[in-house]
Amino acid sequence: MVRHFFTCLIGTLGLGAITPLATAAQALLPDTLQVNPIDITGTKYTRFAAGTKLETVDTLLLQRQPGLTLADVLQQRSGLYLKSYGNGMTATVAFRGTTASHTAVLWNGFNISLPTLGLSDFALLPPAAHSMVTLQHGPSGALHGSGAIGGAVLLESSISFVSHQTLRVQQEEGSFGHHRTAMNGSFGNEKVAIHSSFTKTSSTNNFKFRDLTQFGRPWQEQENAAFDQSSFSQDVQIKLSPTQHISARGWWVKTHRQVQPPMGSANTNAQQDDENLRLMAEWQGQIAKGTTTVKAAYFKDRLDYRDNGLLSLSTVNTLQSQLEHERALLPNLLLQLGSEAQVFRAEVDGYGDSQKENRFSAYAWLRYDPLERLQISLNVRQAWVQGFNPPVTPTLGANFLLSEKETGTLTLKANVSRSYRVPTLNDRFWRPGGNLNLLPESGWGYEAGITQSYIQNHLTGNTELTLYRLKVEDWIQWQPSSTGNYSEPVNLKTVRGHGLELDTKWKYQATPLWTLSGEAAYGYTISQQALPNARAELQDRQLFYVPKHKVAGWVEAKFKDWWLAVDGTFTSRRYTDQDNDNWLEPYALANASAGKTLRWASFEAQLMAQVQNLTNTAYQTMAYRAMPPRHFRISLALQWAKRP
Repeated sequence: MVRHFFTCLIGTLGLGAITPLATAAQALLPDTLQVNPIDITGTKYTRFAAGTKLETVDTLLLQRQPGLTLADVLQQRSGLYLKSYGNGMTATVAFRGTTASHTAVLWNGFNISLPTLGLSDFALLPPAAHSMVTLQHGPSGALHGSGAIGGAVLLESSISFVSHQTLRVQQEEGSFGHHRTAMNGSFGNEKVAIHSSFTKTSSTNNFKFRDLTQFGRPWQEQENAAFDQSSFSQDVQIKLSPTQHISARGWWVKTHRQVQPPMGSANTNAQQDDENLRLMAEWQGQIAKGTTTVKAAYFKDRLDYRDNGLLSLSTVNTLQSQLEHERALLPNLLLQLGSEAQVFRAEVDGYGDSQKENRFSAYAWLRYDPLERLQISLNVRQAWVQGFNPPVTPTLGANFLLSEKETGTLTLKANVSRSYRVPTLNDRFWRPGGNLNLLPESGWGYEAGITQSYIQNHLTGNTELTLYRLKVEDWIQWQPSSTGNYSEPVNLKTVRGHGLELDTKWKYQATPLWTLSGEAAYGYTISQQALPNARAELQDRQLFYVPKHKVAGWVEAKFKDWWLAVDGTFTSRRYTDQDNDNWLEPYALANASAGKTLRWASFEAQLMAQVQNLTNTAYQTMAYRAMPPRHFRISLALQWAKRP
């Protein structure tokens, strides 16, 4: 494994060696060209994502409720549809009518989706309180590589060398045996920044539910649904000089879950143990008139499943490395060249033998602001994957400031992007069913939209409307085999989708002591596959578990140190089969929370009460998987902070 790591790193460095040569060549450009300087700011992804819809999740939610998983965060603060097998069970999210396998999840630049499943279980991802969560809608293969067909979730740790010291502890108790303990602390000065975070969450999950499979829909108590999760994250950044710094990050999550049985099914005492260890190191400094970043990471993902008649063990070791160089060729022209290498080694009972895979990619990202009102990004990536030949994935996007007044701005945007997804290890090697002849998926995405910002007196707001269209060739889908004894993956010829996304966010600051803020999001999604009917005529069918309509929103009022928040969602009908003959009924959910903050000297205490599923709605996000009724939580947090 060590040998593979150095092979991976050397390969990345080898391609990256062209970076100084390329930038040196660009240095020969005439330096007498007069161009108005334009500041290009933001993270590296947002800088090179012109024309793309980007959504930043409110970090206040993570600070108030440390230990929340990404599943909880996205359910409360986004318009995405979350599929869950039960409270605390496997939860996945998908963008724009695609599947969970079409959503890339990156942690500080590294893809953390399991190479066996090709997806991330969002119930296993409790981000640290200082994390930044960004949602990038639409294809982004040039930025994020394989799997970013529907969208991407970006987790990044903030870096700040501002002098400070903080320590926060929180205890939360709730219905159905819910317990959560959270502790996080940070220290920083002009040379060092340290962040530490620990959470432990557990629940017996013995709630009552209506059994839809039995006559009269009797009440039942949920069995075999308890879970226990511990997580720890550690970030250390050291400034070596004004122009360079190093950092080391670690993220460990261990989860034990009883696997909640579907309604009407026998309890087989199924259990699942997951352990995820993620380590990475980074150096960044100024070289060749630009910024060079070198990263290396090691991941170990373990998934053990057992029930009364089955034991399945899985361990995947992943090595990744990245080399990037970014340079401003002109005051309004920014170029980033990079390369990435990955090595997967999987020991999975379902494969029979261990499997190894090597991946490599090179990319170039260009940001050009020819006018103060116009920003253009042009990105391209070429990947090489053992046994496959992924296509070149270009992206072209633009933002144009149509109107700028004292009361706000109006911006037009457009983007076209190609993406791809390589078959997962399970797709190819699972026995029985694995298909070594699968083709990689290839897709194109198109979007256009308009964004309006508004500011006047005490009111500020931002509204964004996006129209999009997707087309994916060789879509991979698991379906019953010809024998019917097992499932197997096949390539569907074409899946098409289109829709719109509307988001609006407002804040009213009546006085320094009183604030009202809120956000609403609506998604209209059509994602279809052409299937023959009884007369062999092709008919468009909505893909299963893709709601045509999804609405989400939240409102929060603050007065002095008091606050009250309400969030709600509406999800329309979702089909549960390819023929659209069976479906789950629409449902609406509402949650409410209230809190009070007490302050004295350097200390702060926060008391919070929550009501989940306020209207006591009986609903399902996956067929016959019960979800909890109305339940309550209360928490107390204590914080100490020392600042200059």
